[in-house]
Amino acid sequence: MIKQLKITLSLIVLMTAMAASVFAQEYVAPKLLIVSGFEGGSNYEMAKDMQKMSRLTLGTPSYQEGELVVEMKDGKPIVDEYGDTSMIAEQVSTGDTLDFLQVRDSEGSYYNFLRIIKSNTDLAFLQYDVLLYESMKDLTRTYKKSESIKVILPMGLEQIHIVALKSEEKGAIKNYDDLKGKKVAIGSSLQGTNITAQYIKEITKMKWQDIEIPYDKALKALLSGRIDAFFYVGADPVSNFTGMSKQMRDRITLIPLNPTKGVKDLDATYTKSTIKQSDYKKWLTADVPTYAVRSLLVTDINGQTEETKADIVKLMQVVYSHKDDANIHPNWKEVFSAKAANEAEIDWDFYEPTQSIFK
Repeated sequence: MIKQLKITLSLIVLMTAMAASVFAQEYVAPKLLIVSGFEGGSNYEMAKDMQKMSRLTLGTPSYQEGELVVEMKDGKPIVDEYGDTSMIAEQVSTGDTLDFLQVRDSEGSYYNFLRIIKSNTDLAFLQYDVLLYESMKDLTRTYKKSESIKVILPMGLEQIHIVALKSEEKGAIKNYDDLKGKKVAIGSSLQGTNITAQYIKEITKMKWQDIEIPYDKALKALLSGRIDAFFYVGADPVSNFTGMSKQMRDRITLIPLNPTKGVKDLDATYTKSTIKQSDYKKWLTADVPTYAVRSLLVTDINGQTEETKADIVKLMQVVYSHKDDANIHPNWKEVFSAKAANEAEIDWDFYEPTQSIFK
C-alpha cells in the first residue's frame, strides 16, 4: 500500500514537472519590444513588417506536446528506485516560430517617448519634433529625459493633414489662416500630433480653440459639427483615410498648410511636402501643399544590456536584408533610398552599434 502510494505521488510529481516543462517550451517571450502607433497607421504597419521580417530567421521554434515516450539514457530506459520506467512527453515541432519582436500599438508619439524612458521597451517610433521638444524641456530640469535616446533610423516623412468639412458656404475653411477663431482638434495629450499642432500654432501666431481628442473621436466630432477641423500626422497614404466610407469621403477635404506668418520658422523645423490627390483619389480633388514631420526609430541606451544591443543589431540586419520586399509598407523605400539625406536633417546622436549595417 505504501509502495503504491509512493508510485502514485511519484507519477503526480512527474506529470506536474512535464506540464511545467511543456509550458516553458511552448511560451518563449519575444526578445525585443517595440511601441509603434495606432493600428492602421504607418508606424504600426512598419513595425508589423519588422515583426514578419524577423520571425522566420530569428524567431524561436514552436513545439507542442506529443505522445508519452520512454525516457532513455545511454541507450537504456531510465527507471526509478521502484523499478518503474520514466515517461516523458515527446516535443513535436509545429513548423512555426514564435516572434522575436513583439509589437505594441500606442496612443501616439508622445506616449512612445514616455514608454521608452520609463519601462522595458526596447524600440519606439518618435516624431522628430517630439524629441526636439523634450530636449528643450531638458534645459530646465535636473533629470535629462532625452539625452540617452539614440536614433537607429530616420523612418521617412509623415505628412501634416488638416481635415475640414467640404463646403462652398461663406466662412468655410479653405486655407490655414481660416482656422482663426475655430474649434480645432489637435490629438490627445499623448500624441505627437498634439505637439506638432501646438508648435505650428505658436510660430504662426494663429489663434484657435484647442480640442484635445484623438483621431477617431475627432472625425466623428467634425461630421457632427462639434469641431471645425482637426490635425492628423501620418505618412501617406494613411489607411484610415483611404478606407473611409463614401458617406464620410463626400463630406470632408484637406486644406493646405500655408500660413502667412511664421513661414521661416516652419521651414526650419519641418520639410515642405505635398499630399497627392492620387493617394486619396476617391475624395481629394487636387494635390494639397503641406509640411511633413520626420519619423524616427529610436532606442534608449540607459541600462541597456549587451544582449539587448546584440538583438537590436540582429533585427536591423534582417530588416536591411528585406528592404526591397514587394509586400512591405511603401515608406521603407524612402527610409533606405534617401538615408544619406535623412541623416543630414537629423541633429541628434545615432545608435552606434547599428550604423555600419546601413553604410
